[in-house]
Amino acid sequence: MKLLDKILIANRGEIALRIIRSAKQLGIKTVSIYTELEKEADFVKLADEAVSLGNGELDSTYLDITKIIQIAISTGAQAIHPGYGFLSENHTFAKTCEENHLVFIGPSSEVLNLMSSKPAAKQLAVSLGIPVAFSQKIDPQSSLPDEKLFHYPLLIKASFGGGGKGMELVHSYEEFKQKVEKSSRIAQNYFGNGELFIEQYIQNARHVEVQIIGDNFNNIIHLYERECSIQRNHQKIIEEAPAIFLSPELRAMILSAALKIGKAVNYSGAGTVEFLVDESGNYFFMEMNPRIQVEHAVTEEITGIDIVNEQLRIASGFPISYKQEDIKLTGHAIELRIYAENPSQNFTPSTAPLLSVNLPEYSELRIESDINSSQSLGNQFDPLLLKLIATGKDRESAISMLRNGIKNLNIIGPETNVKYLETILTHPGYQQNVISVEFCKKNHKILIDNYINKFNSDQLNYLVAFAIWKIYLKSGYGETNNNPWNYLGYWRSASAKVPLSIDDEVYMVIPDLKEKSRPAFVLNGIRTVFTTGNQSGNWTDIVIDNKTTRISAIFENHNNLKVSCENIHHNILFPGLLTSYLEIQSDLDDSSKFESGEIKSPLHGKILEINVIENQIIKKGDLLMVIEAMKSENRILSPMDAKVKKIAVNVGAQVTDRMPLIFLEDFK
Repeated sequence: MKLLDKILIANRGEIALRIIRSAKQLGIKTVSIYTELEKEADFVKLADEAVSLGNGELDSTYLDITKIIQIAISTGAQAIHPGYGFLSENHTFAKTCEENHLVFIGPSSEVLNLMSSKPAAKQLAVSLGIPVAFSQKIDPQSSLPDEKLFHYPLLIKASFGGGGKGMELVHSYEEFKQKVEKSSRIAQNYFGNGELFIEQYIQNARHVEVQIIGDNFNNIIHLYERECSIQRNHQKIIEEAPAIFLSPELRAMILSAALKIGKAVNYSGAGTVEFLVDESGNYFFMEMNPRIQVEHAVTEEITGIDIVNEQLRIASGFPISYKQEDIKLTGHAIELRIYAENPSQNFTPSTAPLLSVNLPEYSELRIESDINSSQSLGNQFDPLLLKLIATGKDRESAISMLRNGIKNLNIIGPETNVKYLETILTHPGYQQNVISVEFCKKNHKILIDNYINKFNSDQLNYLVAFAIWKIYLKSGYGETNNNPWNYLGYWRSASAKVPLSIDDEVYMVIPDLKEKSRPAFVLNGIRTVFTTGNQSGNWTDIVIDNKTTRISAIFENHNNLKVSCENIHHNILFPGLLTSYLEIQSDLDDSSKFESGEIKSPLHGKILEINVIENQIIKKGDLLMVIEAMKSENRILSPMDAKVKKIAVNVGAQVTDRMPLIFLEDFK
């Protein structure tokens, strides 16, 4: 018996890179597949081979079974690892692998056919005596079930998917009818199957999942549990292990139920059995994910077991490397999912190019990512940028590590949810572990307010100090004649008032650089002394009153700095270089030439629906259109009562950020 020689990875991004890492440790060669937008990504460069899928949407790239199988055969791969999402739970894909004598790194197609269907998995759980909440399969293409059968609230869920895609919470039959079609469309688009089911919604529940591993010799073990209760819009954003709220008795019952389900289907590979726990301590089987999970890293951290390594060994024909009694837990691990999205705009996906990334440099932190500072953000499928994992001796120390580390994570380009996650970490309810799947929804206002009300005088001083250091003191900055502040002359800088624009607000600053070892500035009559600490690449530590803040920045147009300070984006402009300044001003003029009432796209995406017609009278808040970006549907609402004068796009059109969509006019 020997390990596989070569595998194809039917996925992308950080999970593809994660699989490559384990494969290299075992001496297994890897083949990556990618779209043309992703050709500079690390998961492409670090694989032994890489084959382009071309350009296109999911159905012609990562969901094209025929194309992926052909690439596997042509490259001589013996097996295919599906990662998570995409085709990872598609039994047709697994069956096609088997028919082409390719090992599917996961359970058999028969098990996938059963367990990847959430309703079928629930029926199995019932037959095993495991508690299950009410659920019922529905077919959006035929007549809907009788209203009298429903007890609200209910969740609409995709039968063959996960990750919150297509999931909708409904409180009435009318709301149910409105959202069924949308849920089915998203499920079809993301998982290749639009089948849905409804499930009784358990309020204030906690989400617990058990990691199991099985082999082809009827062995199965668990690696204990994770808690995934911090979710936004049914999407996990913070996961941790173990779930310390569980009593020993409840933990034993949940672990036993997970193993019972795995044994019933002779499960092979890594999988997750998911449960909900209500406020009274009752647990309910929810679903099984027959694949690796996004959050598998927290389990690896507390058990010391490489789950992907085990997947590859089991697929090669080896038994599990461990017995149940070998599994010991050490410490507590928490994972943050960092997404390219804008919390202040209802978490709209942010598709701006990735210009600079500075990751925290702490040995205690594990970072899973496929971004690097030299690539643009070329991802049309998923807004996940990276995962940040901290492991401490207990939950409190893991939270502390994340809070320290996240302050030194600076991403320039797309908006991210980093500040939002940081706000959750500091929330008393989270710190005291008083949480549920409704935590983000219940605390939405305070979490968003803390995110939006982000600019303070302390940050202003650091930004001013950074700008002075960048222009006056940093050696090797560009060409001298391109430096607008050089017009003032270094010797005059102590008394000259310099205009500095930060986020379109102009501040008059007096730099005081007489003592080079103690640079200072005067702002609003207050003198501030600062120094610089560590620096590397695009980031620099600025020290004021013994407090250090790390700032990342890149130059645009010679006199404009794009800055990230404590996960907040800023623009710093030095309005002295007339050519660049006029160029920027010209761009602003061009962007304002459109007629009054113009509605612009807030993001790059595809027009999915247009819900109005020309000359229609609309009210403020009416739905104008739906734009799809990164598999999320974003609703464009009217900002006012108006008449639709002109529609500038069609359904199916690709739109860019700030592109005109609709022109409105006063109808009174």
